[in-house]
Amino acid sequence: MTNLLEALRSASAADRDVYRPVFFRPASASDRARLEELLKREHVTVSDHLHGQLTELVRALNPAVKFTTADLDQAAREHMGTIASEDYGVWVHYPWSNRLVHLLDEKEFILVRTDRNRNKITSAEQEVLATKKVGVIGLSVGQSVSLTMAQERSFGELRLADHDTLELSNLNRIRSGVHQMGIGKVVNTAREIAEIDPFLKITCFPEGINEGNIDRFLTEGGNLDLLIEECDSVAVKIIARQKAKALRIPVVMDTSDRGLIDVERFDLEPDRPILHGLVDHLDLSLAAKAKTNEEKLPFVVPVIGLDTMSPRMKASMLEIENSVTTWPQLASAVVMGGGLVAEAHRRIALGQFTASGRWYVDGEMLLADPVNTRTAEPTADAPVLGMEDMIMLADRVVPSMTARSTISKLQSEALVEAAIMAPSAGNLQPWQFLLHEGCLLVFHDAARGDSALDGGRLIPSVDMGTCLENIRLKASALGLALDMHFYPLDGEQRLVAVISLAGGAKIPSDPLSGFLDLRCTNRKKGDPRPMPSAIMQDLTEAAEGVNGCTAHFITDRDAMDRMAITIGEAERIRVLNPIGHRELFHKEMRWSTHEAARTRDGLDIPTMELKLTEEVGFRVAADRKAMDLLREWNTGQAFMKMAKEGIASSSAIVLVSAEASDPHALLHAGRSAQRLWLRATAHQLGAHPVSAPILLAHHVRFGGGSGFTDGDRSTLMRLFREVVDGFRIGAREPVFMMRLAFADAPTARSVRRPLSEFLHIDRTIPA
Repeated sequence: MTNLLEALRSASAADRDVYRPVFFRPASASDRARLEELLKREHVTVSDHLHGQLTELVRALNPAVKFTTADLDQAAREHMGTIASEDYGVWVHYPWSNRLVHLLDEKEFILVRTDRNRNKITSAEQEVLATKKVGVIGLSVGQSVSLTMAQERSFGELRLADHDTLELSNLNRIRSGVHQMGIGKVVNTAREIAEIDPFLKITCFPEGINEGNIDRFLTEGGNLDLLIEECDSVAVKIIARQKAKALRIPVVMDTSDRGLIDVERFDLEPDRPILHGLVDHLDLSLAAKAKTNEEKLPFVVPVIGLDTMSPRMKASMLEIENSVTTWPQLASAVVMGGGLVAEAHRRIALGQFTASGRWYVDGEMLLADPVNTRTAEPTADAPVLGMEDMIMLADRVVPSMTARSTISKLQSEALVEAAIMAPSAGNLQPWQFLLHEGCLLVFHDAARGDSALDGGRLIPSVDMGTCLENIRLKASALGLALDMHFYPLDGEQRLVAVISLAGGAKIPSDPLSGFLDLRCTNRKKGDPRPMPSAIMQDLTEAAEGVNGCTAHFITDRDAMDRMAITIGEAERIRVLNPIGHRELFHKEMRWSTHEAARTRDGLDIPTMELKLTEEVGFRVAADRKAMDLLREWNTGQAFMKMAKEGIASSSAIVLVSAEASDPHALLHAGRSAQRLWLRATAHQLGAHPVSAPILLAHHVRFGGGSGFTDGDRSTLMRLFREVVDGFRIGAREPVFMMRLAFADAPTARSVRRPLSEFLHIDRTIPA
C-alpha cells in the first residue's frame, strides 16, 4: 500500500505546475523531430480538425461569398496549397492532459476565433485590445473574469496571482473538474485559457501577491493597463490600490453580491482616494497586521457596505461559523461578475468608459415578481396620553382623597427626577407625571411603552413598578412618608398610582436611595467567579422588602448553561419575529450617539457592549428581509450564541417572582426587581435583564400569543416551563430575570429625557 501510494503521488505530481502548452510546427525540421519523439515516447490523444478550421477561415476571409459545401471544401484545400495537411499550421501539446491538437497558426487562428466578435468588437478595436496588459488578483471571481476576457481576446498579456489551490468547495463557482483539485488556482486558470487560446500570454504568480512581488506584478514587462482585484486579503486590497494609484493604473472589482462593480480610475484621477475614500478614516498600516475577523472588520465593512448588501448575504453573514463556514458565493453571481468586469475592462481599454464609482446590476431586483403588499402586522400603537386625559383622570380620583398633605412643586420635581432614572424596557421611559391639587399622579404612557408582544401587560407593570420604587426611595431620602394608591380606578390602567404625603414624623432614609443615580444596565462580560452566599442573601432581603415577592438564584454552572440555552432560544424567537424585530431594531435601538442624544431614549449602541464583529452583525440584523430569511431557514444561532456568552461570563442568574399574575402583583414585582437591582449596584455587580422567556410566554399565556406561529407558541411554553423548573419556583409567578456578573463599569449608560417632558403642573402649587 505504501509503495502504491508513493507511486500515485509521484505520478500525479509530475505536471502539477505546468500550464504552458508546447508548440510544434512540422515545417521546421527540429520541431518535426521533437513531435515524432513525443509521439513515440508517450500515448498522446490526438485531435485533428484542421479542415473544419480552414473552412471557417475561408468564410471569414470572404464574408460576402455564398459557398456550397463542396465549394467550401475545395476553397479550404486551395487555401492550403501544396502544403501537406499534417504540416500546415501548428500542433499544440497540452502536457497536463497529454492531448495534441492541430490548429491554424496564430494569425489565422486569431482571425477565425474572433470572427464572431465583430462588430461588437471591430477589427481595429481587437488590435488595440491585443496590446493590453491586465492583472488579476484572486481567482474565484477572478477565474470567471479571466476566462471571459480570454474568450473575447481582450488582452495581450494576463498576469494571474493567487496562492491557493483548488478545493472541492470551490467547485460551486469555479469552472473546473474534480481532477484539478489540489492544483494551484493560477495553474488551473492558465490551463483553461491555454485550452481556449494557446497563443495568449499568461504570467503566473502562484505565491499570490505580497509586498515583495507587487511591484513586479504591476510593472515587469511594462505597466499593467488595468488591475482587477478579487482577493480576500484586506492588506492586499489596500496595498494593491496604493501601488496602482501611484502608477496610475485603474482598478476594477466585483463582489459577487447584487452585481456590484467597483471602478477606480487612477489613470484619469491620480489624486482619487483609494476605495472612494471609504477607508480614509483608518490607519491603513494596520491592515497588514490584521489577522482575526475583529481586526479585519474595520477595513472590510466600509468596502462591502452593510447598507447595500443583499438580504441573503446579510443573513448568511450572521450564520458564518454557525450554520455556514464562510462567505457564500454562487456560480451565477460569479459568472455574471466575470462578464461585467470583462465588459468594464474592454470599455476602459478602448476609451469608451471613463467614470469611477460603484454600479449595481442586481439580478434579483431586475428579475422579480411584482411587489406584493406585506400583510399588516399587529402593532401596539396606543393613543398619545395628553394633558387633557391626565386631568380628566385626576379629577375622577383626587377629590375623593381627603385628609392629606400636599406635595409641593419642589418636592414633586425631586421625586420625578428620581422616578425617571428607573429602568424601562428598551429605555423608552413610558411614564408621565401630573401634580394636581397637591397629589402626584403617575401615568403609564402606552404610546411609548406598549408592546404588541405583551398582551398580558407584563412590561408596563414592571416598568411602572421600578419607577414607583424609585419615588418611594427618594421620598425616604427626603424624610417624606408617602401614601401610594395603586391603580385607583378600576379598569383604567393608564393611571397607575396617586401619591400624596402621609404627614407625621420624618422617616429614616432607605440605604438603597443612595444608588438611584448609579444603577444602570451593564451588558459587559464579567468574571464568572462564584457568587458569595452573603451577597445572594443580601439581594434576597432587598427583593423581599416588597411583600409577596422573592428572589431565586441559579449559580450551578451546568444549570446556568441550560438556562442560557433557554434564554437564547427566546431571544432568537423575539428577534426573528417580525413584530419583535421591528420593536427592537426600529423602535428601541439608537444607532449612533448623535441619535441617542437627540431622542434621549432607547438603547444607544455603545450600551450593548458589542465586539466589533457583534456590532456589525447587529447592524446587519436590522434588515428585516435578512431576518425573514433566517426565520425561513430555521437558523439564527448567532442570537443564541450572544446569550450563551453573556451567561457564561456571569456568576448568577436571579429571578424575581410574585404570588400572582394580576396587575397589582406584577407592579410590586417590578418594585422588588428594582430593589434587588439597586442592592446589586451597591455590591458593584453588573446587572443585565434577560427576561425574554418570561415576557414572550406571558404574551402566550395571558395575551393569546398573537403574532407568533403555533410552533413558536409551543416552544415559548416549553421555555417557560424550563424557567419555572430551573428556578424551582413551583406555583409562583416568574416576573423578571437578570444575569449578575463581576464586571467592569459599562462603556456607556442610557440617557434620559429631561424632567420637563415628564412632569406637568395642573394648578398653581406653592413651591
